[in-house]
Amino acid sequence: MKLNHTSQIALAAVLTLASSVSWGQKKTETDAALAFKSFETQFQAQDMENAKKSLLKAKGFIDQAATNAETEKSPKTLFYKGEIYASIQMVRALGDANFNSSTPENAMDIAVDAYKTAYTTSDKFDVDIENSVNSIRQMTDMMGVAAFDGKKYKEAAQIYDMAAKASSAIGQTDSISVYYAAISSQNAQDWDNAAKYYRMCAEMNYKPEETYLNAATALISAKKEDEAMKFLDESIHKAPKNKYLYYVLGTIYMDKNDDAKVAENLGKAVEIDPKFSDAQFNLGSYFFGKGMEIRNKAADLTATEKAKQEQLLAESSEYLKKSVTPLETYIELVPTDKDVLKSLWQIHRMLKNTEKEAKYKALYEAAK
Repeated sequence: MKLNHTSQIALAAVLTLASSVSWGQKKTETDAALAFKSFETQFQAQDMENAKKSLLKAKGFIDQAATNAETEKSPKTLFYKGEIYASIQMVRALGDANFNSSTPENAMDIAVDAYKTAYTTSDKFDVDIENSVNSIRQMTDMMGVAAFDGKKYKEAAQIYDMAAKASSAIGQTDSISVYYAAISSQNAQDWDNAAKYYRMCAEMNYKPEETYLNAATALISAKKEDEAMKFLDESIHKAPKNKYLYYVLGTIYMDKNDDAKVAENLGKAVEIDPKFSDAQFNLGSYFFGKGMEIRNKAADLTATEKAKQEQLLAESSEYLKKSVTPLETYIELVPTDKDVLKSLWQIHRMLKNTEKEAKYKALYEAAK
């Protein structure tokens, strides 16, 4: 088809416009890169005021490039979006209220998503992204240590969280940073986040003997007892030889006054480790306390309620008998605990075990 002169002029105008639009979008992408380079230079020179301005300028350009169909999936746009937003997260840690109000709290999440997409869809910037992630790790390590040593635990947790997220951009798991985020949150008494990070560690199988227990303990401290119990049940299936899981679960059941579950879980803890003194103590003390509570109820009855009194005393004796073995095992491990020695002396007196009554009375008096 032959175009007349007027049509040729119109087509040329359309092609020129399309070319200029495409060039304009590529220019925005380039402007973002140049503004970011200015930020890096100013940041290294510790010219923080101008560095922040350049970073915000870079953000404006990259946001335009990232929302335009011509450049939104460009590896260059994605790479610089990662660079700019990761830097925003770092600068936010400096606590400038004006800067922070102009930038998103989840800047690192945005950066990681951009890095990850660039890394998995193109090889063009892979080495640059890997270098950036390693730089973030080094910087966050120094910042995290400084914050933790300065007892800024909440800030330290956020910094270590950044490091872990950055690693995920290149498909790596940074379990150490997650662990430090957990410890920092625990020190900050931020129990929800402590539980979250410890659970992440447990699921990574990082220090499972410790992290399963700490996750459950943090959930309990966060007043999420039911969630803690569910987590402990799940964790026991994964770590059936972890005595501490049974111990914590048994302790929860002590508060719920569930005799069977207390015996089952604390009993399992001492089965795994007979020298687990805390579990022996809790198991014995629980049944001793139950026995004494019932015995006191019997003492409050009148002479006309003799049958009921005898029933309660018999029930009390059964609980006291259950307390003997764990408490005696405990005192073998901790022989100077005067309170437990006194309890054993009382138990054997009530159970009419005269030989053991005399034994523990003598040990109690010797320990005073």
